[in-house]
Amino acid sequence: MKGTIINIGDEILIGQIVNTNASWMAEELNQNGIAVDRVLTISDTKEAIVDALDLAMTRSKLVLITGGLGPTKDDVTKKTLAEYFGMELKFHEPSFSNLQQLFAQYGRVADDRYRAQAEMPEGAKILINKAGTASGMWFEYKGKIIVSMPGVPREVKYLMKYEVLPKLKMQFEFPTIMHYTLNVTGKGETDLADLLEEFEEKLPSNIKLAYLPNTMIGMVRLRLSAYGEDAIVLETQLDHYVRKLPPILGSFIFGEEKDTLESVIGQMLLKRNYTLGTAESCTGGNIAHKITSVAGCSAYYESSIIAYSNAVKKSLLGVKEATLEEHGAVSEQTVIEMARGTQKLLNVNCAIAVSGVAGPTGGSPEKPVGTIWVAVTENEKIYTKKLQLGKDRIQNIERTTTIALNLLRRFLLDDLSGELE
Repeated sequence: MKGTIINIGDEILIGQIVNTNASWMAEELNQNGIAVDRVLTISDTKEAIVDALDLAMTRSKLVLITGGLGPTKDDVTKKTLAEYFGMELKFHEPSFSNLQQLFAQYGRVADDRYRAQAEMPEGAKILINKAGTASGMWFEYKGKIIVSMPGVPREVKYLMKYEVLPKLKMQFEFPTIMHYTLNVTGKGETDLADLLEEFEEKLPSNIKLAYLPNTMIGMVRLRLSAYGEDAIVLETQLDHYVRKLPPILGSFIFGEEKDTLESVIGQMLLKRNYTLGTAESCTGGNIAHKITSVAGCSAYYESSIIAYSNAVKKSLLGVKEATLEEHGAVSEQTVIEMARGTQKLLNVNCAIAVSGVAGPTGGSPEKPVGTIWVAVTENEKIYTKKLQLGKDRIQNIERTTTIALNLLRRFLLDDLSGELE
């Protein structure tokens, strides 16, 4: 089955918000055996909606629409769809009851002004939205299925998971699709493709390898997707090829599916009964933010010192005045002293220290923007690395965070073989 996604909203077209609905929906549909033919982003006007519907139904059996179902006059989707399918809007008591219950949770009363929100096309299947006030609508027209949902991402996810996909599975048989994802860092997409060239050549036609890079943070997801009819046969086949990847990529792989560097490091520290502290200059606490996003991190993470100024580097971390004068804040010597000072101050086994020029200003011919030093420690051992990144401040902060966490992971594994990006 082919599907088209239509996302309605002027706020998307003018760049006010990012269209996260499209990527999430496309992935969800793919995992359920529905191929997305195209994604259309359109303005919140009757003409745009009608044109998009006409186009989508010439190519797809399934059309999923998000947006334009609010209570204000600029939300015209519901009225347009009712006219398109020749239906009248009638008051729908279950939708209004759901709206009243949601309002009551916040101590509010849904008075008659909100009754229009519960007017729905008579003849459509109404999908009660327990995550929001606007119900979804399911139309069947000329052998096609058209579903309209609100644009709020959490409401889209609720309706897709609990209403739309279950109903589709009841009506149609979809092919079995299995996915397996490995998370990789330390190598870019091109280098990974070179390493995996022979592996890809030997993949059977029903298994595809996708490279899903996140250049902002410096990671790549490798997803193997297997397509077939027999789930047991498919699982065995997929497992066979999954097992071939670790010998090729080694410790560039840091986890599976939803693993993060910070969660993997947390498990490593717990296993060794180690504690960790961080000292950050140019990253301004971003490394600490990542580490503390993991539930239970208090078992191994002590604290962070955001030593942005040289005065703090000296007073809290014990960086020598002579070191700063001779080598500067952005130097190997300084991050070594920051890391050792963190270990001493916090009484931790491991430390991460970073100092650099995040940009876009502040560089020099000797130390241009993007020059960053990282140090990681494990008890008495220490490892340092100089980074030469770009001029984008936010990307430099994110990439440094990823590299620093990955260096600690590799250091704890005692595996710093291979050139790390």
